[in-house]
Amino acid sequence: MPDFSLEKESHYKNIFMVGIDEAGRGSWAGPIVATACWIDYKNYASLPLEINDSKKLSSQKRKKIILSLNNNVKYSSGISTAKEIDNYGLTIANFMAMKRSLYSLTHFFNKKFIKKTYKINVYVDGKYTPNFSNIDITSNESKIIKLPFHNTYSIVKGDSKSKTIALASIIAKETRDSIMRNYSLKYPEYNFNNHFGYGTAKHNAALLEFGVLPIHRKSFKPMKTIYS
Repeated sequence: MPDFSLEKESHYKNIFMVGIDEAGRGSWAGPIVATACWIDYKNYASLPLEINDSKKLSSQKRKKIILSLNNNVKYSSGISTAKEIDNYGLTIANFMAMKRSLYSLTHFFNKKFIKKTYKINVYVDGKYTPNFSNIDITSNESKIIKLPFHNTYSIVKGDSKSKTIALASIIAKETRDSIMRNYSLKYPEYNFNNHFGYGTAKHNAALLEFGVLPIHRKSFKPMKTIYS
């Protein structure tokens, strides 16, 4: 189970800690969703004990945790679309979604709570440490998205070590699942509400029968073969 060790250390060093995780990297369809999360360590005891890696929780449990959150948690989610994944590649698109979520969260806090004396450290789930200053794909984005963070760290299996990263994983997963459920209403024959865009036999059968949709990642197999 993840714990609050990293959050405790950050709190006593006057470091503003943000945890980030994503959902949807391996999906055949739909966006990547990244969530940046902050927990007020002073009131950590008010948070649900069940916060854990999203993959280890049922959807019902994840929803219950999200609905129980109060003002001791702040978070923001960002996405990269299937088109962006095709255009820029999975890794860059993933970091773009993370940067968007991080910008929204820190922009809010800069206006409200973050003291100028605080360092802002970002902890990302995974083995790759993104250089957010280089993730500026468009001129508009490079003009708008300026991040005030000081350090970025990657933590392998971070969602099993830090409650903040685990909570980010829960929110990212449920946000993305909700998006895919809405796509299921638009494209009912693809059953996105069951497999959420991931590569299953039924998803593959729907592709062969009904073809590739605009929300499919055309740089991925089998869409790449079908689309071309």
